[in-house]
Amino acid sequence: MKRHALPHAAGALALLFALSSCGKQEQPAAAPAPAPATVAAKPVAPPPVPIPPPAKAMEPAKPAEPVFAATPVDLNGFGSDEPALRVDEPTRGVIVIEPKDIKHTSQQHWDQYDCSSFNAKRWGRYEVRLTYTLRNATLGTQFRFAQQPLKKTLMASSQPKRVVYGTVYVDKTTTYPFSIFAAATGTEPGFEIHEVAFVPAPEGPAPVQAADGSITLEASSATTWSENMRYEPKSEKNCLGFWTSEDDFAEWDFEVTKPGKFKVTVVHGCGTGNEGSQVAVKLGDQELKFNVKDTGGFQKWSEEQVGEVEIKAPGKMRLVIDPVSKAKSAVLDVNKVVLKPVS
Repeated sequence: MKRHALPHAAGALALLFALSSCGKQEQPAAAPAPAPATVAAKPVAPPPVPIPPPAKAMEPAKPAEPVFAATPVDLNGFGSDEPALRVDEPTRGVIVIEPKDIKHTSQQHWDQYDCSSFNAKRWGRYEVRLTYTLRNATLGTQFRFAQQPLKKTLMASSQPKRVVYGTVYVDKTTTYPFSIFAAATGTEPGFEIHEVAFVPAPEGPAPVQAADGSITLEASSATTWSENMRYEPKSEKNCLGFWTSEDDFAEWDFEVTKPGKFKVTVVHGCGTGNEGSQVAVKLGDQELKFNVKDTGGFQKWSEEQVGEVEIKAPGKMRLVIDPVSKAKSAVLDVNKVVLKPVS
């Protein structure tokens, strides 16, 4: 009997162990049962709306970049500090250098453009203008005339574009060399010079209307559109001299803040034997003429009251002295022009 009792006891123990093991395996499955009730008791937020990646949002703007770079727009100076081109600008006395007179050489890090044929017929101040085309975005350049360097960063332009470097002074009538240095643009030339122009420029400050309303136009403030006539800076002269051609003329640009009627006086000189030339003074569509008299010398000044002009509104004005005829070797020398309000 004892021999048969052991197997029964062992079987009972094994069955008990199996049942207890099954209880332990079922325990984890029963544990999460209350969780759905807890979650369901709270309001569930709606799922978020998907947001497109930033790269897709920026895609429409991408094509604009290569299009703009490939076809640069020439705004002809719009929005820049370049002076506006004067529509009726004279050409008398302007010296133009063409590409055929400019030699181009390439260095390791820069391109050089040299000219040795600039010849000024008269001394004085000139404004330097460059007309060019450029495929690069920008190009650093330097214009060098004698010991007078002028720097300019050029902007891309598929059409001929004009820029002003600044002014240079020609101190005597002779042939001068000048050069333009530019950063290298690569194996294919992206920079092309169409023209370099030297344009007459005033040497003194712009005239300013005085508190009493008078306006004094000094000789140094004139733009001399001329091949012979020029401003003579020596203290004993201080005038527009060498007026040996009736085709040469002078202009003064000034601003009027107090308009009205003005008496016009030309302070001038004329050497004995040269009297008799006729000269016109022009302001807009108004013109006054006078005959030059002998003053005893070209630097012996005499005041010639030539008449009256009327300025009806404030603004920029331009007065011109333009010889009509030349009697002998020279027309006259001009020290200044004075506009005095008519009381």
